[in-house]
Amino acid sequence: MAWRFQASKFKNTTPHLPKKEDTIFDLPIGNLSCTNNGVQASGSYLAFHVEGEGGKLGALPINAKGRKLRKDMAIVCAHADQIDDFCFMTFNDDLLVTCSRDDNVKLWRLSGEEATPSLECEIHVGNGVLMDSIKSHSTASNIIAAASVGDAYVIDVERKVVATKLHGFVDKGQSVDWSEDGKLLAVSADKGREVCVYDARSGTSPIQRLAVHQGLGRESRVLFCGDRLLSSGFTSKRAQEVHVLDVGRWDTPIHTQEYVSATGVLMPFYDPDTKLVFLIGKGTNKLFIAEFQSKVPHLSPVYEMSLAEQNLGACLGSKRNVKVMDGEVDTLYQLTKHCILPIPCIVPRRSYRDFHADLFPDTRGPKAGCTSAEWLAGSNSLPEKVSLAPNGTNGLPYVSSKTPSPISPPVPTVKEAVKTVVEPRHSPDMQRARAQTHPSHTLTSGTLPDSVCHSTFKPKIALDGDKPEVKELVYTVDDNSEKENGLRKENDSHHKLTEVGVYPKLERSTSVDQSTVSPVPEPPIRIRQLNDKSDRSISARVRPKSCVVGVVASKFRHVETLIGARANNTIFTNIRNVNTQLPLETNGACTSGKFVAVPLKGPAGVVGIYDVEKPGKLPDGVMDGIFNKAQVTDLHWNPFDDEQLAVGTDVGLINFWRLTRDDGPRNEMHPEKVLNAGGEKILCFQWHPMASDLLAVALSDNSIEIWESKTLTRRRRIVSHSAAVMALGWSSDGHRLVSIGKDLMLNVHQPQLGDECLLAQRKVLDRAHSGRVLYACDDRLIIVVGMTRSSSRQVQLFDASSLEEIYTQQIDSGTQPLVPHYDYDSSVLFLSAKGNRTINMYEVSCDSPYLLPLTPYTAPLIGQAIAFHNKKRCDVMAVEFQRAWRLTERTLEQVIFRVPRVKKDVFQSDLFPDALVTWRPVMTAEEWLAGSSKTPLFESLMPEGVSALAKPVAFVAPSRAPPKPAVSSLEHAHEPKVEPNRKEVQNSWSSKILEDRTLEQDEMEGVSEEEWTESL
Repeated sequence: MAWRFQASKFKNTTPHLPKKEDTIFDLPIGNLSCTNNGVQASGSYLAFHVEGEGGKLGALPINAKGRKLRKDMAIVCAHADQIDDFCFMTFNDDLLVTCSRDDNVKLWRLSGEEATPSLECEIHVGNGVLMDSIKSHSTASNIIAAASVGDAYVIDVERKVVATKLHGFVDKGQSVDWSEDGKLLAVSADKGREVCVYDARSGTSPIQRLAVHQGLGRESRVLFCGDRLLSSGFTSKRAQEVHVLDVGRWDTPIHTQEYVSATGVLMPFYDPDTKLVFLIGKGTNKLFIAEFQSKVPHLSPVYEMSLAEQNLGACLGSKRNVKVMDGEVDTLYQLTKHCILPIPCIVPRRSYRDFHADLFPDTRGPKAGCTSAEWLAGSNSLPEKVSLAPNGTNGLPYVSSKTPSPISPPVPTVKEAVKTVVEPRHSPDMQRARAQTHPSHTLTSGTLPDSVCHSTFKPKIALDGDKPEVKELVYTVDDNSEKENGLRKENDSHHKLTEVGVYPKLERSTSVDQSTVSPVPEPPIRIRQLNDKSDRSISARVRPKSCVVGVVASKFRHVETLIGARANNTIFTNIRNVNTQLPLETNGACTSGKFVAVPLKGPAGVVGIYDVEKPGKLPDGVMDGIFNKAQVTDLHWNPFDDEQLAVGTDVGLINFWRLTRDDGPRNEMHPEKVLNAGGEKILCFQWHPMASDLLAVALSDNSIEIWESKTLTRRRRIVSHSAAVMALGWSSDGHRLVSIGKDLMLNVHQPQLGDECLLAQRKVLDRAHSGRVLYACDDRLIIVVGMTRSSSRQVQLFDASSLEEIYTQQIDSGTQPLVPHYDYDSSVLFLSAKGNRTINMYEVSCDSPYLLPLTPYTAPLIGQAIAFHNKKRCDVMAVEFQRAWRLTERTLEQVIFRVPRVKKDVFQSDLFPDALVTWRPVMTAEEWLAGSSKTPLFESLMPEGVSALAKPVAFVAPSRAPPKPAVSSLEHAHEPKVEPNRKEVQNSWSSKILEDRTLEQDEMEGVSEEEWTESL
């Protein structure tokens, strides 16, 4: 049963959106009405549809980049009518095959760096034959298959004749594909409802007729995936659907999966080396990556991505062009209205300095296994495989089967690739610094390479003498935003350290010679630092440290996520009318120790309340809830009162509700009290983490106000942003309040100082779409989660004392913002988003690599929100370090995050330090407003009567023996050399061990002598 625990090497494959300079943009593509994939790639060229001229194609070299107008590309004037399908020959990178409904099948040769087209030959299939789809053979040269209405044709290109005519399907053949061994041909027909499988050399009738999809589609796709057959079509409700069938067992599909409702088909692509399947929705912006496996589910999800632009077409690049020294296993080309994006799919590894042979098995080479004549005669010879290793024995240059190779753009050969790896373009000092630095576990925005193994890592060290300690109130002002932007662009890698500030200096885990590092420039920010004489620091408490075995890894890296039925079967079903149009500033749902609050649809601001101890199916009918009589903008439970819920509205009111388990129908309830903020819209608010009845409120007039909920009075008013505030965050000790606004600025406040309490300010965002901010690592770091201009979602780390940017990592791309949740005790950061299925997790560290990736969780259903409990709800004896509730449009499921451990009968003290008390106030609102400097409380989570995990014994250096009196060497010379007698030593130990010569049978009782009788 070892296969159950064997993880796939490609389960973390991640697509990375390229930078604009790495794409081909300003292309004249426009809106397409074709039924093919729109773009095709060979090892040397790209071919794609162009706007307004259905019979013409654009052609460019495979390594083309930048702006390409019509005058900068080659135009293939292929047909008078619209091109129905086109493809490159499998074993000839410069031969392009096209077909149209009113003309012959044509072969075009592309040559030179400008991809100049020339007609190679025409093949007449028959009078009145309307071609719809074509496909080159997978093992033989000069063989193509073409499908028409009711018939399919196997064409011998070398002899320019139709070798075989196949029949037996209804309507036009929308898609054709050859099996990997070249023996079978599959045709998708009857508007996607039927797939016919042929053995083209043994007969003209199909050997199998497969009824697949129920819906009628303008397009459908069929694809051989090793010994599986994949069909893409629609359900009867117009939802995208994928069927997987096992070759040899055609009766029923072994896997069926339904995706979103759309008009465009899912275009499938398969990599036989990695067994990865790429499904990209035509007319949508969705990309799904899945992996074939031998166990259920046979098609396992790997990654789901929302692309920045609508897909008009896509294709998979040649395996011979991937950058193996960057961990790139595949390249997917996306066709949009104006550009072509090469999307590299990368497997994260700790280092890319060595070739990872387990990721790159030998792949199909450029030489065919047999000729067309040999294949038609019955040959099944397979193409020779080549190695992708830069130092392999098999070369990777293009080899033409019949004709001279085109003058294509230079592709680095094996020796050149090795030279690129051995001689990176860095100074010797930088090479020494890079050699001592641990690479990040995942690719970041600064490590996306442009060539083979080319990294832009630039370490930046803050020296002790660079910046004096601040002792009094100091202002450092730099309003030159252009200078700030220039500095940010120069530091692409974002691997920087902090400077000396209020908190202790963050030390890097690597050592770099100070003489080789240039001084750090002053940060272009506005900052005011205070002389803090009180040692208010919580960094002295014991925290679970990461394991270091050659590389840095997290103790939580193998986190196990249980949800719904697996999480104690705690799930609410039959939930209806979930509000999916909430503002971006709210998290969507919240939970206390007793209830979960879920906003529902409707103008009355209804919020459903669900008891966490009573999961199950909700009754039919009108959904019960509390009515706020205005649109809900944000909501939070009082962290110190499980029965008080605060709900912000767009009319400037915050309703405080008192909710108990004995309440009747809640639609007739009224708020316990109402806070009137003066008519300004409530954008978001946050309860104070230590003081009771105190909360910070962000209003639509760009201000932040501190309110006391007990007396409903305003205590502070802060105006530091020039645009609306998007997010607020308290430090764990409650002395600092951080905010980010649509002015792209990050502001740090100390509200205890009064209304003029701005301490520091810096521009941190690229786009005013949305964002979140919070403190981490015992308030030494500030985490900003935002979006770039290209819709990439990223995480930025800043030093809390100086606002120096430390690290930036891109997570993925999407339209909805990432919602973070930080667990102060484990230092784990949870990232989720509305409309996504994946929960990404990282352990945050003050030292490199800063974000240690944990095992992400991908749910079967798209989520709307996730709400986390405090630490008291965790079952620490089951090694649970966090609990939450995940909301979908129909269910509310409990989620449990735990670490797999064997010894669950002891308390795992290495994972559970004393927990930060967030469920009990430390002070009152009046004490905090008076300037109280109380520190946070910590409490052990170890249950009574349970033993803790044994801690490793610390090594104690032996004390030095007292010096002996000096003895001359002459005295030692006359002393006899005494050696211990081994027998005496053995006897001395034996004398200390009790000797027992009693045998076990001596203790047994036998029968008496009288019972013995003589046998006669």
